[in-house]
Amino acid sequence: MSDYILSKSTFIRGLQCYKSLYLHKFRPYLRDKISEEQLAKFARGHAVGKVAQQLFPGGIEMSRPGKPSAVKTAQLITEGYPVIYEACFISEQVIVALDILVRQDNGYAAYEVKSSLALSNVYYNDAYLQYHVIKGSGLKPEKFFLIHRNGETDMAESSALHEKFVFTDVSAECEEQDLQISPKINSMLEVLTRDKSPDIQPGKHCMKPYPCDFRGVCWKKISQSEQDELMQG
Repeated sequence: MSDYILSKSTFIRGLQCYKSLYLHKFRPYLRDKISEEQLAKFARGHAVGKVAQQLFPGGIEMSRPGKPSAVKTAQLITEGYPVIYEACFISEQVIVALDILVRQDNGYAAYEVKSSLALSNVYYNDAYLQYHVIKGSGLKPEKFFLIHRNGETDMAESSALHEKFVFTDVSAECEEQDLQISPKINSMLEVLTRDKSPDIQPGKHCMKPYPCDFRGVCWKKISQSEQDELMQG
């Protein structure tokens, strides 16, 4: 089992901007300070993920993503373990940690949990990458689902657990996009072999799909009016 260079988050970052990917890997000290809003978002995502585990109780949770967790995940799959939380896989120098892996009669189904009230393109790209890496590691998911919060119910309410979530089967889309993932991975890996960061000028990509946390570096030479325009999208 090979080591890894990219992860889900760095792959998504690379789709947005190669310069951001490079700085994240080699100049992390240049990153802007994480906002309280972003910290709260991380905490909410973790909490929702824990609640979603109750949809498939009795699982075993992998420790911090890494090679040992990937080896342990592979062992549990070989043993036919029914439910694995944070199942870890490595392929093509990319590591992913799937929220929930569930054994079914015909194989395993993958479930990725999002704390938002709707699915965005980012979440689909996340699913495409995970499907590709899991498949590349030797386990082809029979089904791949994205799960997000149901806006019509409150997580704190006593309603049935399944009513708090919306399940979207993205298996067909994952298979359709599968051949497009390797070229994207290879392009990002190539960027990370360079001696310096790519020369990419500030633009709307700095704010979409997420506000980049290296704007303090990239925006310091552009005027305030240009910054304001970019902030407005």
